[in-house]
Amino acid sequence: MNILLFAALTGCAPNDAEVSGDWFVWLAAGSSTTIDREALDISKATHFECKNKWDAKLCAFEPAYAGPKTGGYNPNDNYIGGDCARMNDAGNFDPAEGACDGDYADSCNEEDMEGFAAECAELEALNRNSWIVDDGFYGLSGEMDPWRSEALINSEGDLQLTVHVELEEADGADAQDFRFHFSIDPGFAPDVCLENEDGDTVREFQDGSNWIHEWSEDEDGNQIFYLNAGAFQIDPNDAENSWYLSDDMVSGYGFSKFAEEEFSSEPTAYGHYNPADSSGLKWGSDALGLGDLTGGFLGVSSIGHAGEVSEAGNFGYVDWYEQYTANFDQLCSTVLGAACENYDDDGVISWQEEMTTVLGAVTDSNTNGLLDEGEARFEHKIETNMWRPIDGTVSGLDGWMEVHSSWIRLQTGQTVAPGENVKGDYQIFYSGQESGSRLLVRGEFEITELDMDRWGYDRLEDVKREENGTPYCGGAEAP
Repeated sequence: MNILLFAALTGCAPNDAEVSGDWFVWLAAGSSTTIDREALDISKATHFECKNKWDAKLCAFEPAYAGPKTGGYNPNDNYIGGDCARMNDAGNFDPAEGACDGDYADSCNEEDMEGFAAECAELEALNRNSWIVDDGFYGLSGEMDPWRSEALINSEGDLQLTVHVELEEADGADAQDFRFHFSIDPGFAPDVCLENEDGDTVREFQDGSNWIHEWSEDEDGNQIFYLNAGAFQIDPNDAENSWYLSDDMVSGYGFSKFAEEEFSSEPTAYGHYNPADSSGLKWGSDALGLGDLTGGFLGVSSIGHAGEVSEAGNFGYVDWYEQYTANFDQLCSTVLGAACENYDDDGVISWQEEMTTVLGAVTDSNTNGLLDEGEARFEHKIETNMWRPIDGTVSGLDGWMEVHSSWIRLQTGQTVAPGENVKGDYQIFYSGQESGSRLLVRGEFEITELDMDRWGYDRLEDVKREENGTPYCGGAEAP
């Protein structure tokens, strides 16, 4: 009998880890298959609606409308934004008798419209999370209460954890499962093969240092692994030219399936761009008087990437370290706000606060089911990359700052191997693969049952190197 079928029939679900935390989801009304198939109970959802409106020609709300359909504006309900229904000149909703653009219906009036508009103005002002006004959204949240968890080390040495949580299905719908997954390389340490003075091949850390050690300096004794698969940079001198991180620079990835939808982890951001045309969006003001900071998160100017904007002593000369520090302060203020040491309070809400105070990534402290108040459950992390040697090209990670929203942290001093316990915490922000939905998970885990993947396979490169007697870098030891 198929072992998975046997487990399902006997109720013998693996429980390889103790997992706690919270989940938050924003389901896009116009593209979510979960919403389209009415699979979940959304009676307690927070509704965000600043996109879809009343269609006067059809005398109905647009199909993906997620706002209130009766009554008017109520600052204390679970709707943010919306629109009012209108009647035609005949006083009804029959499009055959004319466009429904006349009197408001259902006790709705201009004051209600002003209330909706004020709420939408707050959403439309968001800088990083502008996706919330691209559609109507249903916001749901819950505590992490897994019924199944699976941990393993795959044949490439990656640590993988998958967690299953039961969701509250809609009346008459099939039971719905939510699972999230992450995969990280616990031995992540990019290196390069070089030749020393004696002509021997040696391996050295890429950019001169262990990346995990550099990333983890301020992580309270933890090792942090960013889920950076899929991260890319856009050439600041040519927006049509971009490049992705190579495989050896990727430390992790996350996947999730929430009810009917599949999600991938949001990768590292190396800039702020308009998704429609990759044009640069503002993320700060240049403290050194060189205009607004847009597009790539550059610590030093792309002109003279090695730091010399012009020759020392000449007009326009800018010290690279001074520029890097000033640009970091600007990025930090934009992303983290008041949490920054040199916070520049320009009255604009930070990207981190957008997620918590506006979009509701907080614990449900009053248990009313609404994303309205509680402990913040989202944060961004910024890496300056100032430890990397700066060269004269814009490619590579030197000279670029980066913003993270997805990562795994492991407690330092642990051994990641079969039979070992592994403790850590996680924050993963996912984007829908075929929808505009977003998903966030955050919490802690302890893996108590860790085994090798018995269905794994050998890496072809390793097999061929062994067959041909051509070990990587001549067999030199790793740094």
